[in-house]
Amino acid sequence: MREGTFADAAPTYREKGFEPRPIVPGKKGCPVKQWQKPDGQWPEGTFDSWLEKYPNHGIGLRMGTALPGGGSLGMLDIDRAEYVRPIIAAIGGAPCQRVGAKGTAIPVRVLGTPKNFSFKPKLEDKRGPASVECLLESKLCVIPPTIHPDTNRPYEWVGTPLLEVDLDDLPIIDMEA
Repeated sequence: MREGTFADAAPTYREKGFEPRPIVPGKKGCPVKQWQKPDGQWPEGTFDSWLEKYPNHGIGLRMGTALPGGGSLGMLDIDRAEYVRPIIAAIGGAPCQRVGAKGTAIPVRVLGTPKNFSFKPKLEDKRGPASVECLLESKLCVIPPTIHPDTNRPYEWVGTPLLEVDLDDLPIIDMEA
């Protein structure tokens, strides 16, 4: 893990309105109990204590965070590379993608009441894991520059990094449609 990952990058994500959480080095989990709680429900000073306690941890973003202009942050986590292009075409583009070991994760704006779900095409073996997870509420998405636990390489942004993307340009997932 790059030294200072959480302590260096998390404040900038928080300033932009995201809710960063520390990620245990070499894993995908968060060491904070009840990390699912929105930032506004934590006592004052909690975030600063995470910066001190977990400075060299990776970074995950809490899904379901309210976005300026309405809706909330979600992520389409596509684990099969052959599904990336068709899904991007179906959602009208992806100005920002996070890549790790395989596939991609695409930040989206969720309208309506978010509810997590996953799916896979009918032709796939039903016993295997889902190919696409829609992380829309109370889930974490690990983001750059966190080191992927399987590849030992950092996750990367493809296209415009999330901190630089115009959030109005994120694809929309309308849960009421």
